[in-house]
Amino acid sequence: MARVRYGFDAPGIMRGMLALGAAGVIAGVVLAFLLQDCWKFAAYTFIILSLAPLLVGFVMFFYGVFGKFRMRDFIIGRVAWHGDERVLDIGTGRGLLLIAAAKKLNAGGRAVGIDIWRQEDLTGNSLHALASNVAAEGVDGRVALLTEDARALSFPESSFDTVLSLYCIHNIEDETEQRKACFEIARVLKHGGKALIAEYIPTNAYATTFREAGLQVAYSRSFFSVALAPMWMVEATKPLSQSS
Repeated sequence: MARVRYGFDAPGIMRGMLALGAAGVIAGVVLAFLLQDCWKFAAYTFIILSLAPLLVGFVMFFYGVFGKFRMRDFIIGRVAWHGDERVLDIGTGRGLLLIAAAKKLNAGGRAVGIDIWRQEDLTGNSLHALASNVAAEGVDGRVALLTEDARALSFPESSFDTVLSLYCIHNIEDETEQRKACFEIARVLKHGGKALIAEYIPTNAYATTFREAGLQVAYSRSFFSVALAPMWMVEATKPLSQSS
């Protein structure tokens, strides 16, 4: 059976930070041995400064090995599953949230994962890698995999009971375009449905947009202790319609 791998987020940045920090520390140690008197202070300062990118790299690595799974379990635990839900995972990558959600579903449920598969966002980020993980986890019959942009979802209004997203929306660099994605999330969410959007940046702007779209925001706050890395999440619900 194929081994399930969920990759590292922003792998280029992670490797760059680790390499820069390690090189700086090594260079500083060498200079500290070679230089004399007051110049040693400069070498020690160089070592200390190099610890910053090294720490960032280690935090990103630690999140990829441990933190993202803790955050996955926390997000999935925020949903009162019945088994027949329709779930949308935006920026599904290699299926971390998608597969966890699919495991909560019965034959009447469906989990849809969408992404545009940018390699810089996740190691081995591809539809093929996702399909391999889905098959290995045995949830083939409960998921659908699509290449789709969060800013222009093809689904009808009120299509999903739950919308999930982890470390995705921030990759849309323009804030106006991020708002489009949030409005789309609100549009496809069913009345009574819940959206859980987690990011490594504060989610207050997303919360504001959700309120503008008519959703009720439960909170938008940090979850550092869960993810063991920078993490914020907004939880919002679409109010029941008058006819419900």
